[in-house]
Amino acid sequence: MRLLLNIILITLAILACYIEGIYLYFWPPQPEKAIYLTIRSRRTFSFNQQEALEVNRKKAFALYVPVYRYIPPKIEASKKKFEEFGRAVTIFQEKNQKGVEGLRLQLQTDFGVTLSPTDIIHIVKYRDLNNLLEGILTIEESILQNKILEDTQHLPGKNTIKIKNPNSEGTVTHAVDDLIALEKARYLMEEKVRQLFWQVDKRVLDPVLKVCMTTLQPNLKYDQIENERRLDKINQEFPSGIVSYKPGDVLVPFQKILNEKDILLLNAYQKQIMAGIYRDIPWIIFTILFMVAFYNLFLSKILVNGFRYEPPYRFLLSLLITTVLILKGYLVFIAFPIYGLPFCLLPMLIIFLNHGKIIATATTLVGAMLASLFTGPTYEILIFFTFGGLAAVLVSSGLRKRPQIIVPSLIVGFINTLGIIVFTLDWQAVAYQIAPLQSINMHALVEIVDAALTLEVAWAAIGGLAAGPLALLLLPLLEIGWDTASTFKLNRYIDLNRPLMKELLSKAPGTYQHSMTVAYLAQSVGEVIGADTLLLRIGAYYHDIGKMMNPKFFIENQFNGENPHDVLEPRESARIIVNHVRHGMRIGQEAGLPKAVVDLILQHHGSQLMEYFYNVAAKTYPKSTIQVEDFRYPGPKPQSVEAAILMVTDAVEAASRSLEDPTRKKFKKMVRLILVKRIVDGSFTHPLSVAGKKARPQKDRLANRRGR
Repeated sequence: MRLLLNIILITLAILACYIEGIYLYFWPPQPEKAIYLTIRSRRTFSFNQQEALEVNRKKAFALYVPVYRYIPPKIEASKKKFEEFGRAVTIFQEKNQKGVEGLRLQLQTDFGVTLSPTDIIHIVKYRDLNNLLEGILTIEESILQNKILEDTQHLPGKNTIKIKNPNSEGTVTHAVDDLIALEKARYLMEEKVRQLFWQVDKRVLDPVLKVCMTTLQPNLKYDQIENERRLDKINQEFPSGIVSYKPGDVLVPFQKILNEKDILLLNAYQKQIMAGIYRDIPWIIFTILFMVAFYNLFLSKILVNGFRYEPPYRFLLSLLITTVLILKGYLVFIAFPIYGLPFCLLPMLIIFLNHGKIIATATTLVGAMLASLFTGPTYEILIFFTFGGLAAVLVSSGLRKRPQIIVPSLIVGFINTLGIIVFTLDWQAVAYQIAPLQSINMHALVEIVDAALTLEVAWAAIGGLAAGPLALLLLPLLEIGWDTASTFKLNRYIDLNRPLMKELLSKAPGTYQHSMTVAYLAQSVGEVIGADTLLLRIGAYYHDIGKMMNPKFFIENQFNGENPHDVLEPRESARIIVNHVRHGMRIGQEAGLPKAVVDLILQHHGSQLMEYFYNVAAKTYPKSTIQVEDFRYPGPKPQSVEAAILMVTDAVEAASRSLEDPTRKKFKKMVRLILVKRIVDGSFTHPLSVAGKKARPQKDRLANRRGR
């Protein structure tokens, strides 16, 4: 199982590094289709938009259709102009004015046309001027039925245009061949006028036509604002700069409908990745294999030599696998920055499940290395995860209630934020500003710090704050799946008002008092050697709950009364005494005690020999009829420092009540005797027990026992 979990961890770590590349290789991105993974840059990546999008940009501009606004023909305005022209000439005729300079200046002002005095004289003398003007106006009306442009500078290479009507919001597409330029329209107007009024004297027709031509204006106007807006949109869609992406930056978010720009971006990124894949893969695989192998060697060869029990390999490997899945799931299904990763839930879970700071630290370092490989293999990211994880290890211990998780979450969020600021702050600029101590530019320093306070800083804080609540969500699943108990779960059983403790007090008050004393002794010893004092105290409370089934058969509940064992056969007495362990296990399981506490109930006597009843039997019956196993507890032997402490303190408390005239010297002798007997009996020789290992200097033993 352990080998299988290592293989799964290695495989998942490698896949986490290259899952996006595998996805793009087997499912190439298609335009107008959604992508089902968030694609992030695994390294520094520069996207040359000028090079990649130039062809598409030119194509987009070539296909662009210009927009014109339609201006309704101002026929009435043209008529008014004609009437003004005719009225001016008529008034001049009626007044019989002799000078033409005034009329010439008026026509120049109203129509922008400069006529010679001779032209004015010919127009004034022409008697059928009104009919001539009405005929020209009719021709102009027919010309204005066309789509007339002032100029055609925006039409080269275009086949159509879009026309916006002032009375509607939409546009209508027209072929460029249906359009005419203002110059051509005036040419057509002049040609038709000359064809229709060929009999009119040219000395009259030419100046009149010159004046009337000024009233013909274009009815289509190039919409400068709308066209600039649409052209800017094309420039934004196909920019021409160079965009740089840092490791972990999002290239394309999850479920985005891809456009051509996204396709070109992904293709350019994939091309760069493929160029260095044969250099990166061996390094990535070697690093993952080395870290996993080192982690296993650390647990099995380094840690176990000085630890109180065998590390929970399967749990720790499974937790690393779960963490990789959670973090990678965040990266591929959410488009948030990588600094929002709740990486610190890994060390928090280990601490909350009472596996100690040493294991939490080693697991954090391995997890940080693996996470940095598939988020962005840079020193900054590795250091960011490492510092945050180590901070979580330091501040998550000693919590008793779930609401207290807010404190380590805030601290981790602060450490994450501080780390990002340190990484992003321009230290060269800071040094330049504070170098002249007498004239420090505080305003410039504030601007430098503000520049470092990017969105990544906020996400780093969020990632730290989210780690604690997420760890609390996962704790119940881990407790059920691994039949273990967190600090928060254990803390519930320290309350002496729980029904089981009340029942113990009422049915076996002597055992209750004995348990309280053992709890005090065990906690005191645990504090000295660095054991789990919370587990020790709870284990001491419940270690003898099986005595409730037959309380009078245990000396602490007899209160100097009759001893039932005086009339029982030694084997029967031994059976009753042994059964309190089995009864305690059953009662504890039925009451829902954590497995760690039930294990202490089973192990607190180990497989030690009940010497008193064995000696009575040896004196009463032939030795050939006596089996030593009948007078031994079923075990198992202590498998942890906590179980060994509980065994010794339980025996010390029971033996202390038999001392007459107790002194410090007698107590020391008694404790030493109890320890020697259990060592000789092999109570501490379990292969996973610290006590069974080869003796070593006291300083070294204490140092190793303080591993948590």
